[in-house]
Amino acid sequence: MKIGLMGDATSIHLQRLGMGLARRGHDVRIISHKQAAITGVPVERFQIPGPSLSNLRRWRGRWQQYLRTLLGQFDIVNVHSLADWGFTPELLHDGTVVATAWGSDVVNPPDEVPASESVVRARKTLLQEADAVTVCGPSFARTVASFAEMDIDRIDVVPFGVDTDLFQPAKLNPRREEGPARVGFFKGFRAVYGASYLIRAIPKILEACPNVGFELIGDGPELAHCRSLADVLSVSASIDWIPRQPHAALPQYIQRWDISVIPSICEAFGVAALESSACEVPVVASDVGGLEDTVQHQKTGLRVPPALPEELASAVVRLLRDDPTRHRMGQSGRRFVQENFQQEQVLDTWETLYERVLDRSLVIV
Repeated sequence: MKIGLMGDATSIHLQRLGMGLARRGHDVRIISHKQAAITGVPVERFQIPGPSLSNLRRWRGRWQQYLRTLLGQFDIVNVHSLADWGFTPELLHDGTVVATAWGSDVVNPPDEVPASESVVRARKTLLQEADAVTVCGPSFARTVASFAEMDIDRIDVVPFGVDTDLFQPAKLNPRREEGPARVGFFKGFRAVYGASYLIRAIPKILEACPNVGFELIGDGPELAHCRSLADVLSVSASIDWIPRQPHAALPQYIQRWDISVIPSICEAFGVAALESSACEVPVVASDVGGLEDTVQHQKTGLRVPPALPEELASAVVRLLRDDPTRHRMGQSGRRFVQENFQQEQVLDTWETLYERVLDRSLVIV
């Protein structure tokens, strides 16, 4: 199958999908506004050709011809992230297109400039006119259906997968047998991920559990504010600030944590919760969006109301004080991931979806 994936080539999720499909023998190419080197998958820059003697069309005409040519090169084109690619209903009928909505396509993250009305209309058109629509989880499916004013039955759920060989419990984990407990965060420092609420929760956590240490991983526009807030609250000495890490390096940090905290304000899915669970680390997360699908309350972790540091602190303290429950939740979390979100299972789902959409389009033709 010739598969074109349109999206951000620097996204680890798109990279893993492309490499996984290529390993299974598909001819895969990623078309992106950003460049990246991906093993076994060529990346083509999304770039409208300039005028030439053989193509004297105006800008919009060259854009449409570029997209029409692109669609003709693949059996199926899967658009990941609903950027303003320039698709019209007429163009979409020239190929077989699967539209995959990501969180920020539909939900405006806090403190970020919302999409213009024209971009929102283009995104709705793409969702309404595509041959199939996919989302990462059931909760987000409801959000997308409402946004695009479409029947939720038209939306397929295909979750992000987790490499459970990479994200696995540490074989030897002395941090659980000796030394202080450790609480971690690795979502990054954007307002939407709520790191400041974790910082505000730390004084109450330390009051109940004085020897706890915190590892906060990532970068972003909120990092300076969070560091300053930690100084004001006199908790900086308990925090290790760790720069953003390559995806493959994350397990070595998660494996030494007792709890992983995800205090997001909104979340389409929450793959970080699954990666933590795969390492047998229970999760304390905001009770928002896709975290309802990736954190099983009282089973793989605890969900608390968003933007409430005291609630967050209470949940963390509860698990720090209850070793048996924490360990049980960690083990349940890994089983949950293995049964529902393993990368190879997800690739099976993508292949089945592509084949079904292609079969349907051939019947229509």
